[in-house]
Amino acid sequence: MEKFMISLIKVGIYLRKRTVKIFLTTLFILLLLMLSGCTEKKETQDDNIKTIEAVLQNSLTGSSVELRQILDKESEEKIEALNQYEEKLFKAYFANETSYRDFVNRYGSLVMIQPNSEYYNFKIKNIDYEVVDAKDRVYNFSVEIQFQKEGSEKSETGIVTGQANLTEKHKIEGMLIRTKDFWSSRTKEMKEIRDIYVKDGKVLLMVAPDRSLSAGKPYGYLFHFTVPFETFKGKELAIYAYHKETGEKITGFAPETIKEPSTGYSTLDRFTATFAVPKSGLWRYEVVVDGEFYADVVLAVKE
Repeated sequence: MEKFMISLIKVGIYLRKRTVKIFLTTLFILLLLMLSGCTEKKETQDDNIKTIEAVLQNSLTGSSVELRQILDKESEEKIEALNQYEEKLFKAYFANETSYRDFVNRYGSLVMIQPNSEYYNFKIKNIDYEVVDAKDRVYNFSVEIQFQKEGSEKSETGIVTGQANLTEKHKIEGMLIRTKDFWSSRTKEMKEIRDIYVKDGKVLLMVAPDRSLSAGKPYGYLFHFTVPFETFKGKELAIYAYHKETGEKITGFAPETIKEPSTGYSTLDRFTATFAVPKSGLWRYEVVVDGEFYADVVLAVKE
């Protein structure tokens, strides 16, 4: 009987050791799976952030010497050079042609050019990210930008915020960059400058003037119309400029019937006009279609 009891105890000890071993093995496997899952999620998130950061760096640190040279070109030459420049900077990061075109038409390489009419240089100091929706890969971002006027030793900082959503392949489907608050914190004149026209929550027009825009000399303007070409086809389009202080009016682009979209586009994404304004200061540029107001912007012209 005593030997039988000893045998039972030995069996019990063996079973307990085996159970503990199985439990520890199972726990180890589960921990590996959890760590693997976390690592995969972190790597995916990092890949998404790398895409967003590349686009932000290319958009918000302008303007490069190459871009300045492009904006100094003649109208038709400028359009083609700008198209190639933006494709090189941005196209690889977007999910398809539609998402890419939507971005460059609203932002692209020109987002910090105007109202950057006082020769400011920009540098990204820091970017913070927040995952809003992990399943749909939606991210909020906050960008701290350092800016300094050329020739000045003083620098300032400001914040630009926005949001991006990406595909499983880490390509951007849609992106929003909010620069309004950044510019509104600048000087009084800078606050009045507005290179975009919004109606009912939709952007209808963006304008990119020559970076060295000054009074008395003809300079090229790049008008980004965001609506379908049918809005303008067969209609007369004109552009007038009004001096904010004196009310003086000039004709920048005489009424002309629109027959073709911008070269290489299906819309008026890259509509150009070259003309001079006689005075420095703030000018309101008004786009008129068939004699009726369509949109306007306010730009600063140097001496």
